Amino acid sequence: MQKLFVTEDNKATLFCPVCAKSRSIDASAYIAIERVVRIRIKCPCGHHYTAQLERRRHFRKMVHFQGTYSRAADGWRHTRRGKMAVLDLSRTGLKLRVVGDEHLRVGDRLVVEFQLDDRKKSCIRQESVVKRIDGTQLGAEFSPSDPADPNAKAIGFYLFAA
Repeated sequence: MQKLFVTEDNKATLFCPVCAKSRSIDASAYIAIERVVRIRIKCPCGHHYTAQLERRRHFRKMVHFQGTYSRAADGWRHTRRGKMAVLDLSRTGLKLRVVGDEHLRVGDRLVVEFQLDDRKKSCIRQESVVKRIDGTQLGAEFSPSDPADPNAKAIGFYLFAA
């Protein structure tokens, strides 16, 4: 299935796999929908195909890294530690699965630590905030950091080499 990436101005470019013609559509009507959006497209050449809108701002790579997290309280003081598995990774965040019976909530601050499987075996230690919870899987957004930060650089190079 073709993925259509939505730009900052809410446009998506369709590309017919048969005739190779492309055209741009306004995707603003689909932006607020909270589920996967698949659209059926009929090309002027007569070919029908399905495409999925990708509304993420950054590329996300499926991974499987073991790591740890610490839950932070006032002033980023660590209060609880636990094991986790990183399931996917982007420049701005990650999806992780916690191991054990940890009760985390949206808004909780975490420090996640894991090792990339790149050539340097880069160790990542990044502050993050829980944005979404689905059972034992969490979506966390990295806290803003300087683009020159070694963690941000390592993640960026790792994703670019994908």
